[in-house]
Amino acid sequence: MQALSRTLYWVRKAAYITILSLSVCNLYGQQRYELKIASANDNYCLNLHDGYYTNGLFICVNYLPHLRVATDSVHKLVKVIASYQAGQMMFTPESIRNLSADQIDRPFAGYLFIQKGMTFLYRRGHVLTTNVSLGMIGPASLAQQTQVLIHRAFDLNIPKLWSYQVKNEVGLNLQLQYWHELVPLSQSRRWFDLHGTAQMTLGNTFINGSAGVLFQWGRFEKPAQSSLYEARLERHASTRNKVVEFYGFFHPTYQYQVYNATVEGRILGSNAGSILSSVEPWVYRHDVGIVYSQNRWTAQLMYSLKSREAVSMRHAEQYITILTAYCL
Repeated sequence: MQALSRTLYWVRKAAYITILSLSVCNLYGQQRYELKIASANDNYCLNLHDGYYTNGLFICVNYLPHLRVATDSVHKLVKVIASYQAGQMMFTPESIRNLSADQIDRPFAGYLFIQKGMTFLYRRGHVLTTNVSLGMIGPASLAQQTQVLIHRAFDLNIPKLWSYQVKNEVGLNLQLQYWHELVPLSQSRRWFDLHGTAQMTLGNTFINGSAGVLFQWGRFEKPAQSSLYEARLERHASTRNKVVEFYGFFHPTYQYQVYNATVEGRILGSNAGSILSSVEPWVYRHDVGIVYSQNRWTAQLMYSLKSREAVSMRHAEQYITILTAYCL
């Protein structure tokens, strides 16, 4: 608990310094940053369920990097956005109430990470994102301490079997994501959009690939200015009136996973003492969400349904993500 308290203290201190620094930049007209906070939890579904992917918290700063990238009408690239992100993900069995070791149908696991990302937005509506993350699974992820702290604060059941969680391992992962516009978006038609999507992750924590289709409907900007791709940042924001965005999206995907350390344990070293599982190779997931953006603010509510990612899991998992972002 002391380690968690120290960690939370430094996270709060870093967030305060970041907000103060970005606010100073805002006073001098440098509106090139976005602070984003997202929280994911299965309890947001109001189904009194607490298991599988049970909690996620992410803090991200997006910004326009100082790159000499040609983005005029002759070139294909419109905008480049860089980001830094820190996050924690928590996984538990289907239920933590009166749990015994033989009832653990999904390994206890946590994933704590930092990430550097670059997003490239192209004139024809295509988007490419690259991410490199450094993280930790196992007790060093502080997932157990976080869950105990939250459950004590809200007078919930305290899980007893975190001693069976996956072992510590440092993970380095590379992720590529690509959105390919299938229906050209014109100035006169901004109510519907369709993208083919692809994603690949390679590292010693996750190895997988997925493909899907992204449907978007409502009032929204082109991808290079849309909040869906975190692209509302402008180098000269004061000279451009941002369109109010209010839209929904539906994103079904199929994923093939080769390795998942939160399910199978670490690659290197012994996993003795952990209760683990094999992965389900094929995983279906869909995300349904609604987004509202006006001026500097963006708010998003997204529901996710995901089929079993571990052979031992009894059911599919579902959770809701709440996101808010503010441009500075």
